[in-house]
Amino acid sequence: MTSSGDLLTVEQAADYLNITDHFVRRLIRERRIPFLKVGRLVRLRRPAIEAYLAECAVPAVRR
Repeated sequence: MTSSGDLLTVEQAADYLNITDHFVRRLIRERRIPFLKVGRLVRLRRPAIEAYLAECAVPAVRR
């Protein structure tokens, strides 16, 4: 079960990621990040955001 502290609004997710609301909405529209619809409201799970960040990680190249 998800606690209410794990659910973020688009604005809260944008603050958490330090990006704009518009970019979070684009990620949602392109289905690049999982989200929940509660009626007309959109919510994002914090673990899903962290998983998205892990997928975006680019490994360092050792020289």
